[in-house]
Amino acid sequence: MRWAATAFLVLLGGCNLFGDPGDLVGELTVNATVRENSCGAAVGQLPSTTTIDVKLYERGGLLTWVGSQGTFQADIDEEGNFVARSTGSQMLRAEEPDGYGGVVAACVIDAVEEIRGTLVRRVTPETADGGEGDAEEAGGGEGAEGADGGEPVEAVPASVVATDTLQVSTSAGANCSDFIGLGPNAFESLPCRVVVELEGSE
Repeated sequence: MRWAATAFLVLLGGCNLFGDPGDLVGELTVNATVRENSCGAAVGQLPSTTTIDVKLYERGGLLTWVGSQGTFQADIDEEGNFVARSTGSQMLRAEEPDGYGGVVAACVIDAVEEIRGTLVRRVTPETADGGEGDAEEAGGGEGAEGADGGEPVEAVPASVVATDTLQVSTSAGANCSDFIGLGPNAFESLPCRVVVELEGSE
C-alpha cells in the first residue's frame, strides 16, 4: 500500500483489477499502525497511525480490497485467511563514471511486498428458509433463534487483521552506497523493511 515512497514498485500502490470483484462482504474502518521502519527517510514521512476506509469484495476464492491507500487482490480460503504478494524493481541511478577511468554500477533496488491476514466474515441471522433479515421481522432481531430452533444466532460484523510488509534490498551487482546515510531521501540501511499492522471492523 502507499505507506512508503517505494510502495509503487509493487501491487499495493494501486493495481488494475479485472472483472467483477464479487459480493460486497464488508465496509470497514481500518487502523494502520507502523510497527517497524528500518528504511528511514527514503520511504517518506510515515504517520505512526493512519485510519482508512476499506470495502471488501469476495468471489470464487478471490478477495478484493479497495481502500484509499491502495487496492489489491488476494487469494482467500474458507477460513478467511488471505495473502497477496508482489515484487518490483526500480533504478535510482544509472551507471556513471567514477572519475578514475572506471564506472560506478547503477543503483537498482528490489522490493517485495506481502499482505497476510484473516477476514472474519459477516454473519447475519437467517430464518429456516434461508432469508436474511426475516428473523428481525419475526421478533428475533440480533440473537434470533437459529433455523433449527436451537441456540440464538448472533449477528457478527465483518472484521480484518493483517500485516503489510515491504522489504527493500539492493539488486545483485548494483551499487547503492550513495543512497544510504542521513540525507533527506536516503535509506537508513539496505536491506530494510517497513511493517504495518492493519486492524479494522464494520
